Amino acid sequence: MNIQFKIDNLNRGSFFIIQENRQVAELDFEVKNGILNAYHTGVRPELEGQGIAGKLFDEMVKYAREKGFKVMPTCSYILAKFRRRPDDYADLWYRTPDEPSGDACGISPK
Repeated sequence: MNIQFKIDNLNRGSFFIIQENRQVAELDFEVKNGILNAYHTGVRPELEGQGIAGKLFDEMVKYAREKGFKVMPTCSYILAKFRRRPDDYADLWYRTPDEPSGDACGISPK
């Protein structure tokens, strides 16, 4: 499974997987002021449970570290991954007093 990457001139991007000419998984984000807002992760139902979202997550973490970005985990999946192993992501995790709840997953930022 080959993870692809794209980012547009508005700094909205995605890590995604194409199989048989259709997108089957994605992790969508937006970057502003050095903060990567990871707002959606999705995998087609027939591929769930195979660790695909975790692979997309790992690519996002690698990218954020390479670029020096902090990560705001507004997607429930990303937030759960950070909360399970907070020490592993302390260098990335953008935390605020009104920290996102993860309820925004799947909703594009305004």
